[in-house]
Amino acid sequence: MQNKKLVFGSLLAILVLFIGFTFFYQNEQKSEQTAKVEDVNSLLVRDYSFRMGDNTKNISVVEFLDPECESCAIYSQVVKKLYREYYKDIQIVVKYLDNHKNSRLTIQMLEAARVQGKYEDVLNMMFEKHPLWASHYSSVDKPELLWQFLKEIPSLDIEKLKEDMKNPKIDEIIAQDRKDAETLGVRGTPTLYVNGVLLERLSDKALFDLVEKEIYK
Repeated sequence: MQNKKLVFGSLLAILVLFIGFTFFYQNEQKSEQTAKVEDVNSLLVRDYSFRMGDNTKNISVVEFLDPECESCAIYSQVVKKLYREYYKDIQIVVKYLDNHKNSRLTIQMLEAARVQGKYEDVLNMMFEKHPLWASHYSSVDKPELLWQFLKEIPSLDIEKLKEDMKNPKIDEIIAQDRKDAETLGVRGTPTLYVNGVLLERLSDKALFDLVEKEIYK
């Protein structure tokens, strides 16, 4: 119960910060999106990128995220809502931008969990438990708690996950995604694109409007 109260209280507090971040996001992304890229989609969707959705309408919603990012944790609720409503039409694609102290560790966990088909479970856990292990608002820095939370995921083999985390291909993925972000002028997370078009405002309506424009065009 105490943990639930802490999660709720922390999320409520950082909601105010998120509103401020949204304003910053609009201006920052407009100024940073200066790179001349001939084929944006080739940078956004790589062969190795995690993706989900039936994608019958050939619509890619690409998100640069950082599992340690508080704004990513909050906005994940919007992305989940979008996926629930349009999973048949679209695909969600994940790209990484490791901007925080423990970002690389969390990405290694995610990619190792992916081998066991537990990627979504682990990402959801990281975002839902975020205030307990990585709240920047409350100066929480307890990545070691992630190991405890991982044990709560059914059928996840922790020992195998630890071994798979050592795969050097994960570092290659992180490096390539950062290179792609730099080419596109992306510096912060979450940053989203819909079929190569930058989402200029982090809101429920803005994302749904952009996706629905592609679905019904």
